Amino acid sequence: MLSLFRTNQLLFSLLLIFYAAALHIAAFITETNWHPTSYGILSAWLYDWLPHHTPLAHSIVVLLLVIQATALNAIAAMHRFSDNVTLFPGLFYILIASAIPEFLQLSPLHFANTALLIAISEMMKIYKKPACADNIFNIGFWVAVSSLFYPSYLIFVPFGLIGLNNLRAFNLRESLILLSGVVVPYLLTGTFAFWTDQLEWLMDLQVMQAFALFGFLPVQDVVEAYFKIAFVDLFLLTAILSYGAYLYKKNIQVQKKISLLYWVLLLGGLTLTIQAGIQLDHMLILAIPLGIMMALSFLNIRPHWAETLHFFILLVVFFFQYRQFILPE
Repeated sequence: MLSLFRTNQLLFSLLLIFYAAALHIAAFITETNWHPTSYGILSAWLYDWLPHHTPLAHSIVVLLLVIQATALNAIAAMHRFSDNVTLFPGLFYILIASAIPEFLQLSPLHFANTALLIAISEMMKIYKKPACADNIFNIGFWVAVSSLFYPSYLIFVPFGLIGLNNLRAFNLRESLILLSGVVVPYLLTGTFAFWTDQLEWLMDLQVMQAFALFGFLPVQDVVEAYFKIAFVDLFLLTAILSYGAYLYKKNIQVQKKISLLYWVLLLGGLTLTIQAGIQLDHMLILAIPLGIMMALSFLNIRPHWAETLHFFILLVVFFFQYRQFILPE
């Protein structure tokens, strides 16, 4: 199967639609007690007209993943993260973002990831670019939008500042431009909330209820939850241990950009200490950098071993998704 995606041709990128759909069939036919928690104001407005347990909601998740995967492939190709341009980044993003049943739901993190992906794309464009005030503003703007879907994404504001310092010489003016981009979505959202008499609700939802120290919610099956966490952590561990391999024989520009993806991983992990109402879908915060990193890892593996490992991962994913049929209680 992977051989179909060892290309950058548009025709084959359409196969990502079928790949995402196949990984999300379980959402349409299995029962779940999942419901969103501790989301931001934009998610709350969205859930008002779009219930999260409907075929439409599940279809929107598939659509979002395909759009995000396509964008991730474009970013990876444009910035030459690997010598060979393939569809692997998008494919592995979809795989990781569908790895456990909780990821299949219409989580606020799917929308937050869309905004964060735009911010990362804008960040990658500023390397040695003489005039890029618009890109810098957009970084802050889209990070703020992502946090309005899921509040702890506000932790990626330092990612923007770190990226400026990493890809460009430090400039106070540019840092202020980025921070002004962060302010604008909150100002616009607050103005609309005030106009509609929802400002108090906004403050309660976006601030008072959104943050807590290690705010993990209890789970019904602790052992199963640990297995799901361990499964996702295997991708994370692979990425951490492969840091040197990812940078090997890459030019300075690519090395700097890949290093920024590790900052996304680090800051994403730190959200565990500040976000309230954490469920297993919180691990979606790691999906964007892991999608690129797993693509790099599989490109470094012999094709037949890569096919075998990918098939094994799919078996584990399907086991989690259809467990209630395979091992009925």
